[in-house]
Amino acid sequence: MFKKYAITVALLAATIFESCDKSGKDEIESIDLTKNQIDILFVSQTAGIQQIFAVQDTTFDEVWNASLAYGTHGVLDPSWCVDGRKFVFTDIAIMTSRGLPFHSNIYIRNMDNSTSDSADIASALRPVTYSRFWIDSIGAHGTVNIRPDWSLYTNQVVFISNRDSVFNVYLASITDSLTGDTLPTLLTNASDEIGMYCYPSFSPDGTKILYTSGKSGSDEIWVMNSDGTNKTRLTHNNATINFRPRFSPSADRISFFSNMWANGNDSLQVYTMDPNGANLDTVTTSGNNYDPSWSPDGNEIVFAKRGGSSSKPRSYIYIIGRNGLNERKLISGDNKAYYPAWRPLP
Repeated sequence: MFKKYAITVALLAATIFESCDKSGKDEIESIDLTKNQIDILFVSQTAGIQQIFAVQDTTFDEVWNASLAYGTHGVLDPSWCVDGRKFVFTDIAIMTSRGLPFHSNIYIRNMDNSTSDSADIASALRPVTYSRFWIDSIGAHGTVNIRPDWSLYTNQVVFISNRDSVFNVYLASITDSLTGDTLPTLLTNASDEIGMYCYPSFSPDGTKILYTSGKSGSDEIWVMNSDGTNKTRLTHNNATINFRPRFSPSADRISFFSNMWANGNDSLQVYTMDPNGANLDTVTTSGNNYDPSWSPDGNEIVFAKRGGSSSKPRSYIYIIGRNGLNERKLISGDNKAYYPAWRPLP
């Protein structure tokens, strides 16, 4: 478990666990997440299951669990709504013991609902995608909907899906009842060569979408209009990894992580560049660093850093200035922590 705290949100109650007091036992206190604001969401793998956790951006190792315990096989990819009280995420289902395939859908978590009864649960967890697995004479088949990003301006969610046999980028509008389009809009095609590690994301004004495409022969970062037109290549790094591009809140820079050859090695590092791909800057220089996300004011970047040994790898959450200075650890412990997402300014 994490060093200090973990908040588990169950279907009927939310509780906070403080790990190992002097007596060696866990103390359990109730907590109402509808009255507590959190700053940074991230994913951690605990007991083999990926869950979404949260931490305050100024408090070291004070960790809360923001996942609903409703019988899934893990959750991924949190992305905040502009109000900072809701987020989208990927829910993973894989039940090989029953002959069912890997399968995932995207949901909205509304933290303003307490999940204290069945009515609250229905409001706290709403679907954005509706793909289902199916079984035919050939076997079991599943659809992967993954990597959502919620626009801070247009109330739309962009994501990738293999619902048409290959991965493409799709766009779903979110209704007032917090559900998504049953038929999302297709923005790319097979020639764009979208892979499972494409992380599409909106510009702050919702007019542009960043994404990773392999159509040039290597995975490079591209930008397109939010209707799928005017696809433009931004990077020419000739690297196998150029992932998770994100506009800064003022749209003056784009962050991403890459294994491009730089500083004498091909380790994973966080970079920033201008919106047109020019003026590349290295933000991190040591170790392996990935999954960057901007602070609400654009002055800092939260990211994951690999640690531990080759036999027992770990990853931790760090914060660094956009200029590469003042790096500090936010999450330690014995778990894998990655994919942080910083809450926007309301």
